[in-house]
Amino acid sequence: MIGKGATEIRPVTLSEVEKILDKRQGSGGGEFGYEQQTTLSYAKTFAHLKLSDAQEMAGDLEKLGIPLATAVKIVDIMPKVKPQLALILAKDRVELPDKKMAETASIVEKYSKKAKKLVIEKPPEPEAAAQEAPPAEAKEA
Repeated sequence: MIGKGATEIRPVTLSEVEKILDKRQGSGGGEFGYEQQTTLSYAKTFAHLKLSDAQEMAGDLEKLGIPLATAVKIVDIMPKVKPQLALILAKDRVELPDKKMAETASIVEKYSKKAKKLVIEKPPEPEAAAQEAPPAEAKEA
């Protein structure tokens, strides 16, 4: 059962998910199932900040009056421009005055300098795959 034995339920950043799953995997609790392995791989790939930086950023955002759940979303997404930030806030129905919105954007900008760059492998180009495969006419003959 998911959540069995949970003592606390709260939103966590991808960096914290990575730490929790690494700890659980290292403690000799057995092999991870498909879901846990996939979650760990996702967290390692898409966590932008180290755990300490992610927690610090979420705390800074909470000080501006942003709810923890929304702050965690902002930390995980790390919006590049103000309209992206505004969309995240609007989705959670968080209204900030212009001054606090500017402060929020500056916090995101400050921590984005510490963020690791994502390297995602691109799938092969369709043209390259077409060159490797024999023509369809040759198969029929």
